[in-house]
Amino acid sequence: MNTKSFRTKWALGILVLVAAFIASQLTYRNSITRLYDHLVVAAHITEQMHASEKFHSAMHLMLIAATGYAETGNDAFRTEFARQKEVARASLVTLATQPHGESAHTPDAGDIEKNFASYSQALDGVVAAGNRGNGSEGRALARSRELFDTTFAHYYAGLHQRHEADLNLAQASAKRIRFWTSMLFYAQLGLAVLFGVLGLVYLERIARGFLAVAERLAVTDGLTGVFNRRYLDTTLDEELSRAGRHGRPLTIAMIDIDHFKRFNDAHGHQAGDRLLRDLTKLMGQNVRAEDRIARYGGEEFVIILPETHLGDGVVVAEKLRQVTADRFPIGGDRAFPVTISIGLAEFPGDGTTGDELIRAADERLYRAKAEGRNRVAPSVEPVVGAAPTAPSITSA
Repeated sequence: MNTKSFRTKWALGILVLVAAFIASQLTYRNSITRLYDHLVVAAHITEQMHASEKFHSAMHLMLIAATGYAETGNDAFRTEFARQKEVARASLVTLATQPHGESAHTPDAGDIEKNFASYSQALDGVVAAGNRGNGSEGRALARSRELFDTTFAHYYAGLHQRHEADLNLAQASAKRIRFWTSMLFYAQLGLAVLFGVLGLVYLERIARGFLAVAERLAVTDGLTGVFNRRYLDTTLDEELSRAGRHGRPLTIAMIDIDHFKRFNDAHGHQAGDRLLRDLTKLMGQNVRAEDRIARYGGEEFVIILPETHLGDGVVVAEKLRQVTADRFPIGGDRAFPVTISIGLAEFPGDGTTGDELIRAADERLYRAKAEGRNRVAPSVEPVVGAAPTAPSITSA
């Protein structure tokens, strides 16, 4: 598992998620701000609509009060006129404030203020003390009715048109915001699901990688890198079962390094460890890919040779014995030659179970050592010649 690649991928994934989160929050914030602005406009429109109704009602009541005073001279009408005039002025302040909408239909508030001033001034002349009965109140009332029926009606129509346009714009904008926020929500949901699935797939790959490493470590010798005793026991039984079903030969070779304890005592355990690693590497280079090398214990190794008769196994063993002697040539110290002894056993002649084959190969290995080491048993002839001595400890 590449730790750097793993961290890079996860950092990239987190960066994408953070960027998506920030983008979504900015979009949500912008949408909420726009909705708030529309709500403010809608509230202002509502306030203006109420103010316009009050203003319209107050002006109408002003006209009624002025007409009543002109006809009866009752001071109660003057009092009501004054009260409604104040109500109209207060409503006019609200109407003069324009909402922050997007509509272009905006009546001129200055016109309504001037027209109201003319309207109020005309009616003031009607209810003014001392003017009753001089004939001028009729003309003033006529002028006021004209302003009320034409100018103010036009203003109200424009005001309602503007309100309706602003509300329609707010509604359309709210629908757009709803659409895009919904799209963003589903996009985020899809992105979350996608990253969740990808994360699970990637975690599964990581888990499988760790599991494969754990399984490999469980069947691998930590020092030499070849298979361990646990793997040997399981695989040998499986290979014997397969060979028995199909009537195929199988041979095992048990290998032991001659005088390995003396080598360790003379050169140290670290040198001995290097020798074990060099030897297993050398064996791996001189057997087939389907042959299995396992560390049996200490300096002993077992090689499973499927589809191999005993005679062919002897040839392989002799090759391993010879390349070991050649790989570790004579140095300056002839007291510590690095050689190997090998005992072989064949299925089914020497046994039908793993234990029987191991026992038979171990007995022949013992015989090879008893006959002088640096030998293969069974063997046609002992190895003749000068024994190699001090090994080279450098890694292969």
